[in-house]
Amino acid sequence: MDRDAAPRLSAPAEQDLAEVVPQAEWVTVRKIGLVGVGLLAAAAALGPVAPGSTAWPHTVRLFLVLFGAVTAGAAVSMRPDLWKSWAIGTGAAVLAIAGTPAHWDSFRLLFSVMAVVAAVWTAVRLAPPVYRVRIISALLLFHFTGIFLATTTPPQTPWVTEQAFVRVFNPYLQFLYLRNAYHFYSPEPGAASVLVFLLKTETGRDPVTGDKQYATKWVVLPKRPGDVKDPLGLTYYRRLSITEQLARGTPGLRAASFEAREMRGRRQLAPIPMHPSDAQEVQYQLPQPEVTRFILPSYASHVILENTPNKEAAAKTTVKVYRLQHNTMGIEDFIDWRKRLGPLKSPYHPMWYRPFFLGEFGFVQDADRPGSVQIELVNPQEPMLYWLVPIMPRPGGLPPGETTKREFLDYMSFHALGPEGLGPETTVDDLGDPKFKDRVFDWTQLR
Repeated sequence: MDRDAAPRLSAPAEQDLAEVVPQAEWVTVRKIGLVGVGLLAAAAALGPVAPGSTAWPHTVRLFLVLFGAVTAGAAVSMRPDLWKSWAIGTGAAVLAIAGTPAHWDSFRLLFSVMAVVAAVWTAVRLAPPVYRVRIISALLLFHFTGIFLATTTPPQTPWVTEQAFVRVFNPYLQFLYLRNAYHFYSPEPGAASVLVFLLKTETGRDPVTGDKQYATKWVVLPKRPGDVKDPLGLTYYRRLSITEQLARGTPGLRAASFEAREMRGRRQLAPIPMHPSDAQEVQYQLPQPEVTRFILPSYASHVILENTPNKEAAAKTTVKVYRLQHNTMGIEDFIDWRKRLGPLKSPYHPMWYRPFFLGEFGFVQDADRPGSVQIELVNPQEPMLYWLVPIMPRPGGLPPGETTKREFLDYMSFHALGPEGLGPETTVDDLGDPKFKDRVFDWTQLR
């Protein structure tokens, strides 16, 4: 039989999606949606009559909100093509705001955003097709304009741009968590920070001199490769963002104020020089009050407990905290960096770091709760507190063939270990001696 004479199979008739997967009837959608709205209305009505000190009515409200929101959301998902479904979703979200207890403020914020989204989409479904395209285009333009402004608003910026970002786009981007990466890493990323801790645990006393003896341990947070637990290094960079919580500083003190004079007077008592290439006003960075009161002690407590075997050892341990600001190389430093002479051709050289001393912390007895302990700053009058502890070039450079010196002066290790860890006669220039190798900070672990 001739191949060309064979009868052709007719193509199957095109079918609409609604014919293949039958859509739910509006009556069914309305019933389910109104059940969810009813549960949320009950939670909202229970709020004003629930006693503030009684927990169980608020627990009931939470369950009503949970089941009501899920039920109303299911109704919307059954017929997302109908504006009436989205109108039910809008009403449900508004009732969820009123039904959620006040101490669940994050969920109230979530339901507020859901109410706005549902209301906007109700308007989109009501609008004629030509206006739907315009509305959706405007929403996309708003979204990408916000991202563009996030990358272009680091100082200095025009007043109009700054006001538009702060008052309009910033709340939107902050809620979606789209602000941080675009705002802080573009166009100039700035300096990142790592945290370095020195733990000192009292182990006894010298039988000859009677002085206290200590065991020391350096801890870096975050640290590679230990904190890189996934192929993309997400765990490392999440921990790196945690360190930035300690970088939030307060504006500088006025030069003529009493606090500024006292702070500079204490700094002059320290046997550590100022950094020769940094301005004096940037060498003192006072953290914000919530950092010094809550975040910094919490970090110190965590590090002590994570690195001591028991509570007895933790009670004998103090920790010195340093925030190492890692300055980036300038453009001129990147040009022909392989041909550059001297130590600064490596971006991980210690002299690219700016260590700020954030205090020494230890556990003390809590006066308000007998038998309990709390973490406290050991010496609030420490001369170097919140000051830059410089890593400086060695004057005159490193002599040829010298094996007991380094091309830089590590004042961070000198300050952290102190005379009790290095000896009263040890100078900062002696730290390159191999006998101190196991005690001073190993800068290669920051690479």
